[in-house]
Amino acid sequence: MNFLIAGGYDTKNLGDYASFLGLKKILGKDHNYTILSRHPNDNFSSEFNVKCVKNLDHETKEESRGRIFNGFNSGDDNSHLLEIYQEIKKCNALILGNGRLFVDISLGFMTGPLSYYATLVTLAKFIGKPIILYSVSLVHPKTEQGKSHLKFILDNADLILVRESSSAEVALSYLKRNNKLHILPDIAFYLSSEDKKESNILIPQDAIGVNFRGVDFTAETSSSEVKNNANKVVNLIKNYNKNIVFISQCFYQVDKKNTDDREINKLIFNKIPSEYKKRCTFIDKELTLSQTLFIYSKITHLFTTRRHGFILSLTQGTGASLICNEVNTQIVKETVEIPELFIDKNSEFIIPEIDKASLNEQLKKLSQECMKYKEHIDYVIVTAAHQTIGNLA
Repeated sequence: MNFLIAGGYDTKNLGDYASFLGLKKILGKDHNYTILSRHPNDNFSSEFNVKCVKNLDHETKEESRGRIFNGFNSGDDNSHLLEIYQEIKKCNALILGNGRLFVDISLGFMTGPLSYYATLVTLAKFIGKPIILYSVSLVHPKTEQGKSHLKFILDNADLILVRESSSAEVALSYLKRNNKLHILPDIAFYLSSEDKKESNILIPQDAIGVNFRGVDFTAETSSSEVKNNANKVVNLIKNYNKNIVFISQCFYQVDKKNTDDREINKLIFNKIPSEYKKRCTFIDKELTLSQTLFIYSKITHLFTTRRHGFILSLTQGTGASLICNEVNTQIVKETVEIPELFIDKNSEFIIPEIDKASLNEQLKKLSQECMKYKEHIDYVIVTAAHQTIGNLA
Protein backbone atom coordinates (compact mmCIF):
# COMPACT_ATOMS: atom_id res chain seq x y z
CA MET A 1 0.00 0.00 0.00
CA ASN A 2 0.97 3.63 -0.48
CA PHE A 3 0.66 6.10 2.40
CA LEU A 4 1.03 9.86 1.98
CA ILE A 5 1.88 11.51 5.29
CA ALA A 6 1.97 15.17 6.31
CA GLY A 7 3.11 16.46 9.69
CA GLY A 8 6.13 17.85 11.50
CA TYR A 9 8.69 15.58 9.88
CA ASP A 10 10.71 18.43 8.42
CA THR A 11 11.77 20.25 11.58
CA LYS A 12 14.38 17.82 12.98
CA ASN A 13 12.19 17.09 16.00
CA LEU A 14 12.93 13.56 17.19
CA GLY A 15 9.51 13.36 18.85
CA ASP A 16 7.91 13.54 15.40
CA TYR A 17 10.48 11.07 14.10
CA ALA A 18 9.55 8.66 16.89
CA SER A 19 5.86 8.93 16.06
CA PHE A 20 6.54 8.18 12.40
CA LEU A 21 8.66 5.17 13.35
CA GLY A 22 5.85 3.93 15.59
CA LEU A 23 3.38 4.26 12.70
CA LYS A 24 5.71 2.49 10.28
CA LYS A 25 6.31 -0.39 12.70
CA ILE A 26 2.59 -0.83 13.34
CA LEU A 27 1.40 -0.58 9.73
CA GLY A 28 4.36 -2.56 8.36
CA LYS A 29 7.74 -1.68 6.92
CA ASP A 30 6.97 -3.18 3.49
CA HIS A 31 4.51 -0.45 2.49
CA ASN A 32 5.50 2.70 0.56
CA TYR A 33 5.63 5.86 2.68
CA THR A 34 5.84 9.31 1.11
CA ILE A 35 6.34 12.35 3.32
CA LEU A 36 5.32 15.90 2.43
CA SER A 37 8.23 17.97 3.69
CA ARG A 38 9.39 21.57 3.89
CA HIS A 39 12.95 20.29 3.37
CA PRO A 40 12.72 17.10 1.28
CA ASN A 41 16.51 16.82 1.02
CA ASP A 42 17.26 16.64 4.75
CA ASN A 43 18.29 13.41 6.50
CA PHE A 44 14.78 12.18 7.34
CA SER A 45 14.40 10.22 4.08
CA SER A 46 17.68 8.36 4.51
CA GLU A 47 17.18 7.69 8.22
CA PHE A 48 13.78 6.05 7.66
CA ASN A 49 14.14 4.90 4.04
CA VAL A 50 11.17 6.86 2.77
CA LYS A 51 10.44 9.22 -0.11
CA CYS A 52 10.11 12.94 0.68
CA VAL A 53 8.27 15.39 -1.58
CA LYS A 54 8.31 19.18 -1.37
CA ASN A 55 5.20 20.48 0.36
CA LEU A 56 3.55 23.91 0.08
CA ASP A 57 5.91 25.66 2.51
CA HIS A 58 8.54 28.18 1.55
CA GLU A 59 12.08 27.29 2.63
CA THR A 60 12.11 29.93 5.36
CA LYS A 61 9.62 32.14 7.16
CA GLU A 62 11.39 35.17 5.70
CA GLU A 63 10.76 33.89 2.15
CA SER A 64 7.06 33.47 2.95
CA ARG A 65 6.45 37.07 4.05
CA GLY A 66 3.75 38.69 1.90
CA ARG A 67 3.27 35.49 -0.07
CA ILE A 68 0.78 32.62 -0.13
CA PHE A 69 1.68 28.93 -0.43
CA ASN A 70 4.78 28.11 -2.45
CA GLY A 71 3.80 27.45 -6.06
CA PHE A 72 0.90 29.92 -6.18
CA ASN A 73 2.82 33.20 -6.42
CA SER A 74 3.94 34.87 -9.62
CA GLY A 75 7.31 33.47 -10.64
CA ASP A 76 7.16 30.42 -8.33
CA ASP A 77 8.45 27.06 -9.51
CA ASN A 78 5.28 24.99 -9.24
CA SER A 79 6.61 21.58 -10.32
CA HIS A 80 6.05 20.24 -6.80
CA LEU A 81 2.30 20.88 -7.11
CA LEU A 82 1.95 18.20 -9.76
CA GLU A 83 4.05 15.83 -7.66
CA ILE A 84 1.80 16.39 -4.62
CA TYR A 85 -1.26 15.73 -6.81
CA GLN A 86 0.28 12.52 -8.18
CA GLU A 87 1.12 11.30 -4.67
CA ILE A 88 -2.43 11.92 -3.46
CA LYS A 89 -3.79 10.22 -6.56
CA LYS A 90 -1.81 7.00 -6.02
CA CYS A 91 -1.99 6.78 -2.21
CA ASN A 92 -4.31 4.46 -0.32
CA ALA A 93 -4.74 7.08 2.39
CA LEU A 94 -3.71 10.61 3.29
CA ILE A 95 -2.46 10.54 6.89
CA LEU A 96 -2.11 13.74 8.92
CA GLY A 97 -0.21 13.58 12.21
CA ASN A 98 1.17 13.47 14.76
CA GLY A 99 0.98 16.22 17.41
CA ARG A 100 -0.79 19.57 17.57
CA LEU A 101 -0.98 20.38 13.87
CA PHE A 102 -4.26 22.25 13.66
CA VAL A 103 -3.50 25.60 15.28
CA ASP A 104 -3.96 29.13 14.00
CA ILE A 105 -0.47 30.42 14.83
CA SER A 106 -0.72 32.07 11.43
CA LEU A 107 -3.84 32.10 9.36
CA GLY A 108 -4.86 33.78 6.17
CA PHE A 109 -5.68 33.01 2.57
CA MET A 110 -3.44 30.03 1.68
CA THR A 111 -1.08 30.64 4.60
CA GLY A 112 -0.44 28.80 7.86
CA PRO A 113 -0.87 25.18 8.98
CA LEU A 114 -4.68 25.14 9.19
CA SER A 115 -5.03 26.37 5.60
CA TYR A 116 -2.33 23.91 4.48
CA TYR A 117 -4.03 20.86 5.98
CA ALA A 118 -7.43 22.04 4.79
CA THR A 119 -6.00 22.26 1.24
CA LEU A 120 -4.65 18.70 1.44
CA VAL A 121 -8.01 17.50 2.74
CA THR A 122 -9.76 19.24 -0.17
CA LEU A 123 -7.47 17.56 -2.72
CA ALA A 124 -7.89 14.13 -1.14
CA LYS A 125 -11.65 14.62 -1.05
CA PHE A 126 -11.78 15.48 -4.75
CA ILE A 127 -9.84 12.32 -5.63
CA GLY A 128 -11.79 10.13 -3.22
CA LYS A 129 -8.95 9.19 -0.88
CA PRO A 130 -9.54 8.38 2.81
CA ILE A 131 -8.27 11.03 5.23
CA ILE A 132 -6.82 9.90 8.55
CA LEU A 133 -5.71 11.96 11.55
CA TYR A 134 -3.41 9.94 13.79
CA SER A 135 -1.89 10.47 17.24
CA VAL A 136 -3.03 14.10 17.35
CA SER A 137 -3.83 16.47 20.16
CA LEU A 138 -6.55 19.02 19.52
CA VAL A 139 -7.07 22.44 21.04
CA HIS A 140 -9.64 25.07 20.12
CA PRO A 141 -8.17 27.62 17.69
CA LYS A 142 -8.17 31.16 19.05
CA THR A 143 -10.01 32.70 16.10
CA GLU A 144 -13.42 32.00 14.61
CA GLN A 145 -11.79 31.52 11.21
CA GLY A 146 -9.44 28.97 12.75
CA LYS A 147 -12.36 27.10 14.29
CA SER A 148 -14.04 26.97 10.88
CA HIS A 149 -10.90 25.46 9.36
CA LEU A 150 -10.65 22.86 12.12
CA LYS A 151 -14.33 21.93 11.74
CA PHE A 152 -13.80 21.47 7.98
CA ILE A 153 -10.83 19.16 8.56
CA LEU A 154 -12.60 17.10 11.23
CA ASP A 155 -15.86 16.87 9.27
CA ASN A 156 -14.08 15.53 6.20
CA ALA A 157 -11.69 13.16 7.95
CA ASP A 158 -12.66 9.47 7.71
CA LEU A 159 -10.80 8.59 10.93
CA ILE A 160 -9.68 10.71 13.88
CA LEU A 161 -7.28 9.10 16.37
CA VAL A 162 -6.56 11.45 19.28
CA ARG A 163 -4.07 10.99 22.13
CA GLU A 164 -6.21 11.97 25.12
CA SER A 165 -9.79 12.52 26.26
CA SER A 166 -9.43 16.31 26.32
CA SER A 167 -8.68 16.21 22.58
CA ALA A 168 -11.72 14.01 22.03
CA GLU A 169 -13.86 16.62 23.79
CA VAL A 170 -12.54 19.29 21.43
CA ALA A 171 -13.29 17.11 18.41
CA LEU A 172 -16.82 16.31 19.59
CA SER A 173 -17.66 20.01 19.83
CA TYR A 174 -17.23 20.23 16.04
CA LEU A 175 -18.49 16.82 14.90
CA LYS A 176 -22.01 15.60 14.17
CA ARG A 177 -20.80 12.00 13.76
CA ASN A 178 -18.55 10.58 16.48
CA ASN A 179 -18.13 6.97 15.33
CA LYS A 180 -14.95 7.93 13.48
CA LEU A 181 -13.32 9.32 16.65
CA HIS A 182 -11.16 7.13 18.91
CA ILE A 183 -8.78 7.73 21.80
CA LEU A 184 -5.47 5.85 21.60
CA PRO A 185 -2.14 6.38 23.37
CA ASP A 186 0.58 8.52 21.80
CA ILE A 187 1.95 6.21 19.11
CA ALA A 188 5.52 6.77 20.36
CA PHE A 189 4.67 4.42 23.24
CA TYR A 190 5.02 1.61 20.67
CA LEU A 191 8.77 2.10 20.46
CA SER A 192 11.00 -0.31 22.37
CA SER A 193 14.60 -1.02 23.24
CA GLU A 194 14.94 -2.69 19.83
CA ASP A 195 14.76 0.73 18.18
CA LYS A 196 17.97 2.08 19.70
CA LYS A 197 21.30 1.85 17.93
CA GLU A 198 24.69 1.49 19.56
CA SER A 199 26.60 4.78 19.52
CA ASN A 200 30.21 5.76 20.17
CA ILE A 201 29.04 8.76 22.20
CA LEU A 202 30.60 8.42 25.64
CA ILE A 203 27.97 8.50 28.37
CA PRO A 204 29.22 8.58 31.99
CA GLN A 205 28.12 5.56 33.97
CA ASP A 206 25.11 6.07 36.25
CA ALA A 207 24.43 9.58 34.89
CA ILE A 208 21.27 11.69 35.00
CA GLY A 209 19.93 13.25 31.79
CA VAL A 210 18.45 16.73 31.36
CA ASN A 211 16.68 18.18 28.34
CA PHE A 212 15.26 21.69 28.03
CA ARG A 213 13.04 23.06 25.26
CA GLY A 214 14.10 26.49 24.04
CA VAL A 215 10.71 27.76 22.95
CA ASP A 216 9.50 27.47 26.54
CA PHE A 217 11.73 30.45 27.38
CA THR A 218 10.39 33.89 26.46
CA ALA A 219 12.51 37.01 26.09
CA GLU A 220 11.21 38.28 29.42
CA THR A 221 11.92 35.14 31.43
CA SER A 222 14.90 33.67 29.61
CA SER A 223 17.70 35.01 31.82
CA SER A 224 16.09 34.09 35.13
CA GLU A 225 14.84 30.72 33.85
CA VAL A 226 18.29 29.81 32.55
CA LYS A 227 19.93 30.62 35.88
CA ASN A 228 17.18 28.84 37.82
CA ASN A 229 17.60 25.63 35.81
CA ALA A 230 21.38 25.81 36.04
CA ASN A 231 20.98 25.87 39.84
CA LYS A 232 18.70 22.82 39.65
CA VAL A 233 21.34 20.91 37.69
CA VAL A 234 23.99 21.86 40.28
CA ASN A 235 21.71 20.59 43.03
CA LEU A 236 21.30 17.30 41.18
CA ILE A 237 25.06 16.85 41.25
CA LYS A 238 25.23 17.80 44.91
CA ASN A 239 22.28 15.70 46.08
CA TYR A 240 22.97 12.53 44.12
CA ASN A 241 26.72 12.75 43.43
CA LYS A 242 26.06 11.83 39.80
CA ASN A 243 27.23 13.14 36.47
CA ILE A 244 24.83 15.00 34.18
CA VAL A 245 24.23 14.54 30.44
CA PHE A 246 22.62 17.39 28.45
CA ILE A 247 20.51 15.71 25.74
CA SER A 248 18.88 17.59 22.87
CA GLN A 249 15.87 16.28 20.98
CA CYS A 250 15.17 18.98 18.38
CA PHE A 251 17.87 20.42 16.10
CA TYR A 252 15.95 22.82 13.88
CA GLN A 253 16.99 26.45 13.61
CA VAL A 254 16.02 27.54 10.11
CA ASP A 255 13.79 30.42 11.24
CA LYS A 256 15.10 31.05 14.75
CA LYS A 257 17.71 29.48 16.99
CA ASN A 258 15.60 28.77 20.05
CA THR A 259 13.80 25.93 18.28
CA ASP A 260 17.08 24.00 18.55
CA ASP A 261 17.36 22.40 22.00
CA ARG A 262 21.14 22.73 21.86
CA GLU A 263 20.81 26.51 22.14
CA ILE A 264 18.94 26.52 25.45
CA ASN A 265 20.88 23.53 26.80
CA LYS A 266 24.11 25.37 26.06
CA LEU A 267 22.91 28.53 27.82
CA ILE A 268 22.08 26.53 30.94
CA PHE A 269 25.31 24.50 30.72
CA ASN A 270 27.38 27.70 30.49
CA LYS A 271 25.74 29.11 33.64
CA ILE A 272 26.97 26.17 35.72
CA PRO A 273 30.04 26.96 37.88
CA SER A 274 33.26 25.38 36.59
CA GLU A 275 33.65 22.95 39.52
CA TYR A 276 30.27 21.40 38.62
CA LYS A 277 30.51 21.87 34.87
CA LYS A 278 33.25 19.24 34.74
CA ARG A 279 30.67 16.74 36.01
CA CYS A 280 28.50 17.53 32.94
CA THR A 281 28.56 16.11 29.42
CA PHE A 282 27.18 18.37 26.71
CA ILE A 283 26.35 16.59 23.44
CA ASP A 284 26.66 19.17 20.67
CA LYS A 285 26.28 16.95 17.60
CA GLU A 286 22.99 16.44 15.79
CA LEU A 287 21.67 13.03 16.81
CA THR A 288 19.52 10.48 15.06
CA LEU A 289 16.50 9.02 16.81
CA SER A 290 18.20 5.66 17.36
CA GLN A 291 21.29 7.33 18.87
CA THR A 292 19.10 9.34 21.23
CA LEU A 293 17.24 6.22 22.33
CA PHE A 294 20.62 4.62 23.07
CA ILE A 295 21.55 7.56 25.31
CA TYR A 296 18.20 7.35 27.10
CA SER A 297 18.87 3.66 27.73
CA LYS A 298 22.23 4.45 29.36
CA ILE A 299 21.15 7.12 31.86
CA THR A 300 19.47 6.44 35.21
CA HIS A 301 16.78 9.14 35.05
CA LEU A 302 15.73 12.00 32.76
CA PHE A 303 14.38 15.45 33.58
CA THR A 304 12.76 16.89 30.44
CA THR A 305 10.43 19.62 29.25
CA ARG A 306 9.61 17.58 26.12
CA ARG A 307 6.58 15.30 25.94
CA HIS A 308 8.39 12.81 23.73
CA GLY A 309 11.61 13.02 25.73
CA PHE A 310 9.55 11.67 28.62
CA ILE A 311 7.86 8.97 26.54
CA LEU A 312 11.01 7.83 24.77
CA SER A 313 12.98 7.57 27.99
CA LEU A 314 10.27 5.34 29.45
CA THR A 315 10.28 3.11 26.35
CA GLN A 316 14.00 2.50 26.93
CA GLY A 317 13.47 1.37 30.51
CA THR A 318 14.65 4.62 32.08
CA GLY A 319 12.57 6.61 34.54
CA ALA A 320 11.73 10.20 33.67
CA SER A 321 10.28 13.36 35.19
CA LEU A 322 8.21 15.52 32.83
CA ILE A 323 8.42 19.25 33.53
CA CYS A 324 4.90 20.44 32.68
CA ASN A 325 5.32 23.98 31.33
CA GLU A 326 2.40 23.83 28.88
CA VAL A 327 -0.83 22.03 28.01
CA ASN A 328 0.93 19.55 25.69
CA THR A 329 2.95 18.18 28.61
CA GLN A 330 0.29 18.49 31.29
CA ILE A 331 -2.18 16.28 29.41
CA VAL A 332 0.27 13.35 29.39
CA LYS A 333 -0.95 12.78 32.96
CA GLU A 334 -4.11 11.35 31.39
CA THR A 335 -2.06 8.53 29.87
CA VAL A 336 0.66 7.73 32.41
CA GLU A 337 -1.15 7.61 35.72
CA ILE A 338 1.80 8.01 38.08
CA PRO A 339 1.64 11.53 39.57
CA GLU A 340 5.21 11.33 40.90
CA LEU A 341 6.56 11.49 37.34
CA PHE A 342 5.14 14.97 36.70
CA ILE A 343 6.56 18.22 38.07
CA ASP A 344 6.08 21.90 37.28
CA LYS A 345 8.71 24.42 36.23
CA ASN A 346 9.18 25.63 39.82
CA SER A 347 9.88 22.15 41.20
CA GLU A 348 13.34 21.07 42.27
CA PHE A 349 14.83 18.12 40.42
CA ILE A 350 14.26 15.21 42.79
CA ILE A 351 14.32 11.64 41.47
CA PRO A 352 10.94 10.17 42.46
CA GLU A 353 10.33 6.89 44.23
CA ILE A 354 8.07 4.92 41.91
CA ASP A 355 6.53 1.47 41.71
CA LYS A 356 8.46 0.10 38.72
CA ALA A 357 6.17 -2.91 38.39
CA SER A 358 3.14 -0.63 38.07
CA LEU A 359 4.95 1.60 35.55
CA ASN A 360 6.05 -1.37 33.43
CA GLU A 361 2.52 -2.76 33.45
CA GLN A 362 1.16 0.59 32.24
CA LEU A 363 3.79 0.83 29.49
CA LYS A 364 3.04 -2.71 28.32
CA LYS A 365 -0.66 -1.92 28.14
CA LEU A 366 -0.04 1.35 26.26
CA SER A 367 2.14 -0.45 23.70
CA GLN A 368 -0.56 -3.07 23.17
CA GLU A 369 -3.22 -0.36 22.79
CA CYS A 370 -1.12 1.24 20.04
CA MET A 371 -1.72 -1.84 17.87
CA LYS A 372 -5.29 -0.58 17.44
CA TYR A 373 -3.91 2.12 15.11
CA LYS A 374 -3.49 -0.58 12.47
CA GLU A 375 -6.95 -2.03 13.11
CA HIS A 376 -8.67 1.33 12.63
CA ILE A 377 -6.56 2.44 9.66
CA ASP A 378 -6.94 -0.89 7.83
CA TYR A 379 -10.71 -0.77 8.32
CA VAL A 380 -10.98 2.72 6.81
CA ILE A 381 -8.82 1.82 3.81
CA VAL A 382 -10.70 -1.42 3.11
CA THR A 383 -14.05 0.39 3.44
CA ALA A 384 -12.89 3.12 1.04
CA ALA A 385 -11.71 0.51 -1.47
CA HIS A 386 -15.08 -1.29 -1.37
CA GLN A 387 -16.90 2.01 -1.89
CA THR A 388 -14.71 2.76 -4.93
CA ILE A 389 -15.42 -0.65 -6.44
CA GLY A 390 -19.15 -0.16 -5.77
CA ASN A 391 -19.09 3.23 -7.50
CA LEU A 392 -17.31 1.77 -10.52
CA ALA A 393 -19.86 -1.05 -10.73
